[in-house]
Amino acid sequence: MVHDYARKVFIRCFADQGHFSGQDPDEIIPEGYLESYNYSDTKFRAFTPMVRLMSDKPKWYNNWIWDKFKHFKSIFKESKNFEKSLLALRVIPFPGFSVNRIPKEEIEFTSIKFIFSVFLFLFIPRRYEISHNDMTKLSPFSKTILCKNFDIYDNPAIEAVIVLHWRKARNFFFFTFFRFLVFAACFGLISWAYLDHSTIINHYFLFALVFVFYYLTTYQLITEVLQCHHCGFKKYLGEIFNILDIISIMFAVTIMSIMLKNFQFFDGFGSVNEISDRLITGISFSIFLLWIELILYLRLMPVIGIYIYHVVIIFKTVFPFFLFILIVIFAFAHTMFVLLRNPTNIKTKDSTYSGVATNSLTNETLDIKLKSDFDPMSSDNPFTSFTKAMMATYFWINGDWVQRDEFDYWAVDVLTVIASIFLVIVLQNMVIAYMSNVYEDVIAKSRQILLRLQANFISDYEALQHFHFSKPGPEPKHIYYFSQADYFEKWYNTRSDNDKGPIYKSFEINSTLTLSSNFIVNDYDKYSFLTYNDNIKIVVEDFIKSVNDNTENLIKRAIDKNSIEKIDDVKIDMDRILERLKKQFS
Repeated sequence: MVHDYARKVFIRCFADQGHFSGQDPDEIIPEGYLESYNYSDTKFRAFTPMVRLMSDKPKWYNNWIWDKFKHFKSIFKESKNFEKSLLALRVIPFPGFSVNRIPKEEIEFTSIKFIFSVFLFLFIPRRYEISHNDMTKLSPFSKTILCKNFDIYDNPAIEAVIVLHWRKARNFFFFTFFRFLVFAACFGLISWAYLDHSTIINHYFLFALVFVFYYLTTYQLITEVLQCHHCGFKKYLGEIFNILDIISIMFAVTIMSIMLKNFQFFDGFGSVNEISDRLITGISFSIFLLWIELILYLRLMPVIGIYIYHVVIIFKTVFPFFLFILIVIFAFAHTMFVLLRNPTNIKTKDSTYSGVATNSLTNETLDIKLKSDFDPMSSDNPFTSFTKAMMATYFWINGDWVQRDEFDYWAVDVLTVIASIFLVIVLQNMVIAYMSNVYEDVIAKSRQILLRLQANFISDYEALQHFHFSKPGPEPKHIYYFSQADYFEKWYNTRSDNDKGPIYKSFEINSTLTLSSNFIVNDYDKYSFLTYNDNIKIVVEDFIKSVNDNTENLIKRAIDKNSIEKIDDVKIDMDRILERLKKQFS
């Protein structure tokens, strides 16, 4: 109930700002920036107000070259026909919603401090400024994200906060992504030199690649350990992405260590003569894991990541149906395994192929006949083992009917027909239709997943150590955002009626249904903060009435005459005070 209440509070506080109102873009966007936005395409923008005074002195770059550039830019803008649409300007109603309380040290910006900060920024993993048990110092936004108990990402205001702070966290993400690219490139080049058995890469450069690879391996493992310590072991392993990070790094460094046993400084891997099949398999799987990790890194990039979520959502939705298909395949594989495991009394088809060939030297024509050499008791028969039977049955979907082509038995023909109808025609087309229906709801969900992962990354970035190369500005107390007015209208229309009315209504109904005998029906609209007009006067009147009633009850329960006289005196004094209150608020 508490989480539902919080969700409704976010909807009302963030949405009830006149969502149907719209303004002309000229009234919101400065003239110098107005033409740079095509409002038919601009869906949403977040910004913070500029609080510093701007100098009107000419800048150093205001010369004739810059004037020429602005002239050509204005000509280009005039050639464009920007379509205007009404914009709605909004503000996050919670001041300081994204401001944290993490202590910040005063830093003197000297040349030595600058060089040291650059070194730490480039080569040393960042530590966390706060511990796992000290999350109260985070901003209210980050604490809201860490709760994970109610969905707030389908909300324009929350999206505004994420979009604004993602600009800062995005740079850190790109550096992290770049380090992984270098790590993967080192592994790819070293494994290529190892498999080629030659000195295609200079041995000095190859040694440098090995050094960089192990440095980046150490860097990434330390980063994962720090993140695990900050989040907690259980929460860290609860994210599948963290598990894949550890697996891809450890698998790659294990394979690299095996390859380096044959490394010679004077010729690299030139002395390698033979490579085991197991090592080649390990290299291929390691490269496959690195590619998977690379694709998962792209999940935080809006342009590419949205399609990754499409695949994830569709797979999660269709996964139960895939399990059902797997059970059907298992049933047919088991049936064919029992039938054809030892087919001593089942005939096979003697397939023959004939043709004509001409000898190009003597022009002699030759009649050629070929006969298949299929042995049902050997590995030619995929149904001699259950694992091979499962694979053969799965490939029925692609039209590979080996049992129909090789065996001449009526039971095989009957089972093949049943499988072709049920497995191929019915189930395969059901999967296609099911995925088509699911895709319609995927786009909105993908956007929410992207915002959730970006918000988690922002929350994690907020707790990290930050390096500043100049004096940082103050954190924005207010966050503004604007978009097309119809965007807010469409979002508000998708809310249910229960989310649009007063918050207390649903709780009042539930309480009346469950505990109607314990509550007295009252008009709570009088005290609602949504209709807060003359509530002070109402409160005073109710207070006066309650004092009179309580005084009468005390007199009735009193026995001693003197006590009654004292109570009467108190009542007279209270009446005087109440009369003053009436006159003051009347």
